[in-house]
Amino acid sequence: TGSVGKTTTKEMISLVVAQKFNTLKTEGNHNNEIGVPWTLFGLSREHTAAVIEMGMNHSGEISRLSMCSQPTMAVITNIGMSHIENLGSQENILKAKMEILDGADYNAPLILCYDDKLLKSVEIHEGRKVIYYSLTKKDCDVYATDITENENSVSFTINYPDGRIDAEINCMGEHNVKNALAAFCVGMELNIAPEKIVAGLGNFKPDGLRQNIRKSKGRTFIVDCYNASPDSMKSALNVLSKVEIKGRGKRYAVLADMLELGEMSKKLHKLVGEYVAGSKCDMLLCFGEHSRSYIEGAVKKGFNAESCKHFANREQMAEYLKNNLEENDIVLFKGSRGMKLEEVINALE
Repeated sequence: TGSVGKTTTKEMISLVVAQKFNTLKTEGNHNNEIGVPWTLFGLSREHTAAVIEMGMNHSGEISRLSMCSQPTMAVITNIGMSHIENLGSQENILKAKMEILDGADYNAPLILCYDDKLLKSVEIHEGRKVIYYSLTKKDCDVYATDITENENSVSFTINYPDGRIDAEINCMGEHNVKNALAAFCVGMELNIAPEKIVAGLGNFKPDGLRQNIRKSKGRTFIVDCYNASPDSMKSALNVLSKVEIKGRGKRYAVLADMLELGEMSKKLHKLVGEYVAGSKCDMLLCFGEHSRSYIEGAVKKGFNAESCKHFANREQMAEYLKNNLEENDIVLFKGSRGMKLEEVINALE
């Protein structure tokens, strides 16, 4: 479980575990009180492992899912702002995510990202093994070095207690390196050979709406409109900034609303806008009721107001892009699932 990266991490873990075990996994993001039991009913005598994704938007939900699943190992990727409208604070989100242990064995190992300020300070009862991973902290059990962004992939070195090994995943962004490190920790705990773990990670491919890089008429589209939160917005903007520009190409951030942020919505949209101003983005295009705050935050931090556009609907946004995109432009599409930004992409392809 986790606020961001659950499904990607689940996919990476399942590819690693499948190197040794006959593995059942959660399909898609069927991670709620219907999807988890549905997945568990798919277990057969032939399966020797199961990788189960757990999501929630209220406290108590993951507790029930954990009771159903009875995990022998648990992974929490991060504690963000998703569903803060219902839970009130990040501390309450942490409590809700920690419910993953409610149905777990007393000695089930817990794998946590040490780069998350709340997870690194969480208190665990004596006797439970905790495995930490990090992008930068070399005192963690597993950490990454030599991270290199390639055209459609990222390569890095995984450092672990018994050595180090080179790895490459078929997606971009340091946040995906974190997801791969979580999967490596699972494989390590299951005594899967590091070479096999890396081979499993190398088989990962992002799905159609999650940081899927497409080429269209000489332009590059970064399609990442399955969900959105402040953390995932920043990660996506980092990817946009790192994609190499050719010729006279421009970087476009096409952003729709982040949903379920409650009273903090305006503030968090403005913060993302401020992050846009600090990125290598050339144009900011927005759609949605809350998205004007992206522009407000960006302009506040010095982004050119004339490089910002707000649209009343997806059709107007698509028409503008049709008339203005040129060869070598790179376009990030990012917004919550309910904003249906893929309709804009479909109109352009």
